Amino acid sequence: MRNKSFLCLVLAFLCPIFLLGQNVAITGKTNVPNALVRLLTYDELFTYEQTKVAETQSDEDGKFTLKADIKEITPAQIAVNLERVDVILSPNGQYDFEIIIPENKEVSYFEKEQPNLRINKINDGNVYSQYIAVQSFIDDYLYNYFNMIYRNRNLSLLDTLDIQLGKNIGKIENDYIKDCIKYRKASVVMSVNAKKAISEYFDNQDVLYLQLAYMDVLHDLLKTDIKDTDFLSRNPQLAELIRMNNIRKSFFSNVYDKKTALKALDDIKKSSKYQKNKVVATNIEKQMNDLTYNAEAPAFELKDKDGNTVKLSDYQDDMVILQFVDKVSPLSNHEFEVLNNLQKQWNDTIKVVTIATKESFDEYVQIFDKQGYKWQLLNLNFNILLLEDYHIKMFPSYVILKKKGRIGMASAPSPDHNLEIHVRRISKYL
Repeated sequence: MRNKSFLCLVLAFLCPIFLLGQNVAITGKTNVPNALVRLLTYDELFTYEQTKVAETQSDEDGKFTLKADIKEITPAQIAVNLERVDVILSPNGQYDFEIIIPENKEVSYFEKEQPNLRINKINDGNVYSQYIAVQSFIDDYLYNYFNMIYRNRNLSLLDTLDIQLGKNIGKIENDYIKDCIKYRKASVVMSVNAKKAISEYFDNQDVLYLQLAYMDVLHDLLKTDIKDTDFLSRNPQLAELIRMNNIRKSFFSNVYDKKTALKALDDIKKSSKYQKNKVVATNIEKQMNDLTYNAEAPAFELKDKDGNTVKLSDYQDDMVILQFVDKVSPLSNHEFEVLNNLQKQWNDTIKVVTIATKESFDEYVQIFDKQGYKWQLLNLNFNILLLEDYHIKMFPSYVILKKKGRIGMASAPSPDHNLEIHVRRISKYL
């Protein structure tokens, strides 16, 4: 009897832990069978860096299930292969979605249709539906009163917005949605009177790392030069974010070299009192090392036409031009001809590696055999996340790698748009 009571006590203790481990459940369906499906939550919206918290594969009917631990209301994305849709998740929420990925048409990356998210069922205490309703209502309200608010600078209409929200949406009890409304209004005030917006919405206010409306206004604020030392001293957490943003801007505008910028961020991580700011500092460091000059290139391990495995590490002693291609087109044929001529000039001192998508690989094998191209052709196959790693948005795309697998230039121009000039420039600093 004592053992049974003890077992019940242990189970009672463990059950909340099990529930905490996977407190959000997502079921769904997509029109893409056997697809890689991932759930990516935002670490914070200052840098928009994400963490993969769940992964699965859709079945032959396109159905999938994802489970994850969500501790607070969190913006997230569901990725079906490389296509993504935005969602808002709440602790203990249950969701049923349908994700429609547009069929691949002969259009450019910039003309592609976005995937469509259909909400079948949600059980999250009415957070998601009310959030969408509030956003839609505010969009319509600001559109209808654009001239009076922005041109006539009539901010009193924002008080009317609160009244209209109450009449049309109902009582807003969730703090996340309240903050959304607050900072949607702040964005309007910022455009009319920035000083008033800073005073009312940022002075002695909490930093809302996962509130999109807050971060949208903050990013507008960061475009200005904040020199008010009293304001910064009253808001040390926000001041630290502003400092990190200045470090990031200095690095990407070539004011700071990487070593100086990383040292400054590391100092903040060591001294900061704010755990979330440490996360931001880590994510900025990650961005500084993401395909920037001399950063470590994403590794790969792919097969050639004979089934031999080829790794990036095989090219440690070589400078490499990576070419990513999908379907065969007049553009890709032309660029292959130019690249072939450059390859002959380089006389094998610079290696060219073409990575073709699974659907196009066999066709490129025939082209290589027919045209006599001598460089390496690899099959991307199911390693589609390599395209994310190298930020490939369109085809053909090029990346220049230095020796030892370091980034020289990403992305690089095409062969007929000064690729050779950049290759020779980078080769001087190997």
